Amino acid sequence: MAHKFLIADDHMIVRRGLQNLLHEQFQAGAVDEASTCKELLTRLEQWEPDLLILDLQMTDGSALDHLEGICARHPNMRVLVYSMRSEKIYAQRVLGLGGVGFLSKESGEEEVVRAIRRVLQGKEYLSPRTEMHFMSQGLDPAGLSDPFSALSAREIEVMEDMLQGLGVKEIALRFGVQPTTVATYKARLFDKLGVSNLLDLQSLVSLHRQVKE
Repeated sequence: MAHKFLIADDHMIVRRGLQNLLHEQFQAGAVDEASTCKELLTRLEQWEPDLLILDLQMTDGSALDHLEGICARHPNMRVLVYSMRSEKIYAQRVLGLGGVGFLSKESGEEEVVRAIRRVLQGKEYLSPRTEMHFMSQGLDPAGLSDPFSALSAREIEVMEDMLQGLGVKEIALRFGVQPTTVATYKARLFDKLGVSNLLDLQSLVSLHRQVKE
């Protein structure tokens, strides 16, 4: 059976690489592309693939903001997130919003092929390490034991950017919002996590990742 694929990523080289892999390894019947969230939503109004390979961060915003709606409107389409974002922070959220898997862009070609094949077979895909952790926890998609589960998608993005060393003004410029808006997100996520400064936040994230390893 020739499958149909849609690749949503804002980097052309990533789209081209995935397209080549899909044709070589899966004899894809059709492969379409989208480089922005707006373009992605337009494509899905016109055409529904069997599998959407989705980056979380696009030039015009976060695809995570649209994931639940996309999955609800296209229940027969499977969504595999392919991202540089932290799997330990985002994987549970992706599954909870309707996605079927999370694949790191640091993965080798063999793992990419394995992940795509698995989700096309109707199964979920997580890295072996994360899958083992979820199994030990009873695979709780809501992430009740996850200290970051109470954060909104945008709060998580702000947190990740802060951990990368970006300041409020830089984050605001990246998202196209006012610095005061980013400051509000920062205050909210600090309050939800019970931390008061960046050092405490870094310690919490480090501790959480150590526990999951």
